[in-house]
Amino acid sequence: MTKRSFIIWMLILTAIIVLTVPYAWYLLKVLFAYGNILHQLEIFKWVAIGFAGFAILRRYIKGNLEFAETFSHELTHTIFAFLFNLQVVEFHANQGTGYMMAAQRNVYKGVPISLAPYCFPLFTFLLLSFRWMMDFHGMWIFDIIIGCTLCFHFYCFKTQIGNHQTDINQYPLLLSYSYIITSWLIVFCLIIPAFFPNMNGHGTVEPMYNYGIFSAIWRLLEAWWSNLLHILHFRFI
Repeated sequence: MTKRSFIIWMLILTAIIVLTVPYAWYLLKVLFAYGNILHQLEIFKWVAIGFAGFAILRRYIKGNLEFAETFSHELTHTIFAFLFNLQVVEFHANQGTGYMMAAQRNVYKGVPISLAPYCFPLFTFLLLSFRWMMDFHGMWIFDIIIGCTLCFHFYCFKTQIGNHQTDINQYPLLLSYSYIITSWLIVFCLIIPAFFPNMNGHGTVEPMYNYGIFSAIWRLLEAWWSNLLHILHFRFI
């Protein structure tokens, strides 16, 4: 990686952090600063049950999960390669080892593709993309499964991350970890609002189709735009 590419990436990540932190702080205040905290966190209770349940279950099926964790890692590489319009040449996953080969990529595509498994809970986002279509009364089952996927990705992150990883050390470590931290900040700002109720404008909640990752993405983009306008207003006032 050239010095110029490193500086550009760090500027991009800094800009994203500056635009995202105020929104993340707002979400924390929504959860912990207004009203009854337990009442606010109740929307995550089934997710928490799924997370805790998988953490306990994992102790007994740990050996069988090693392949699943490797497969998830390489699959995330592959999906991001597709998203960046790269030709995937080879995909291989074994118990504890794996790799994905794609056509030659530049550093601006290579960073997100290489680091995606360390900061993108693939199965969680996949389920959240369908959650808004689920019947409200059966939502708790879906939320338990989402909690299981979150715990699964937590253990993937815990066991796979480290300076020894080629995905990470092929770039300056400052860049790699800055990218991972920034991405997890964005993931937090997407997952948390995905469970918020969608108010109908009169202070009440619609009975169905209330939640979704797509509305969370829209809220984040709106927050970025609003924060950017505030920064520009402050800069030129």
